[in-house]
Amino acid sequence: MNGTALPFGRLLRQMPLARSLALPLLTIGRPAGGADDGVLFLFYHHLPRRDRARFARQLTRLRDLAEFVGVTDALRLLAGGGPDGRVGGRFVCLTFDDGHRDAYEHAVPILAERGVPAAFFVVPGWIDAGRPDTVTWADCRALTAGGMEVGSHSMQHDRFSALADEAAAADLALSRARIEAEIRRPCLHFACPWGQPTRDFRAEREPALARAAGYQSFFTTIPRRAAAATDPWSLPRVRMEPGWGMAELRYAFQR
Repeated sequence: MNGTALPFGRLLRQMPLARSLALPLLTIGRPAGGADDGVLFLFYHHLPRRDRARFARQLTRLRDLAEFVGVTDALRLLAGGGPDGRVGGRFVCLTFDDGHRDAYEHAVPILAERGVPAAFFVVPGWIDAGRPDTVTWADCRALTAGGMEVGSHSMQHDRFSALADEAAAADLALSRARIEAEIRRPCLHFACPWGQPTRDFRAEREPALARAAGYQSFFTTIPRRAAAATDPWSLPRVRMEPGWGMAELRYAFQR
């Protein structure tokens, strides 16, 4: 131990036993219904074969908590919500970052079987390089043909805060154009790599550049639920792992 305290969320991620004990306590006394009105955007990365059954159970539990919607429908709900920030119910939108092959192979069949939409944010440079752990362009076309959304996660997964203005603008435009050329459909949504303002992107720059490049949204990893007043150029998302259970799901809804 170096004497530096870990942030609570990071501590829970690193200590499964502590997480399983602490999360039910955190949800005591919190409402399970109307107070959670809004859209919860969840983001995943990998889905190993060993977690297929857990992921399927997780979808069942999520459906008990909220209604599944795709990204485009989620944005319509937020845009049409009331002045009090409510959107008329609890909704959840699933997203997958990086375009990992195991997520494509193991998550997509389960999602399709259950009629659950999802968005996959891919890295065109990785696909063009033929990385074996990444989806192919044919996979991306299959995703859109199956009703899934394919969005951009930047050209090379660079940290935008380290890029000059011209390089950041070029990345956003090029990644969108590259995806559209392959899937032959509009690429409307962008998820920023890592996704934390200041550290990973400049809040005063990247969302505006994404809008100028033709996107309709900019996703971060700010961990909270989206209400009707949420800016589509600073959309929050909560991290989720396919093996997590009911306590973690309830905690995510109450962020």
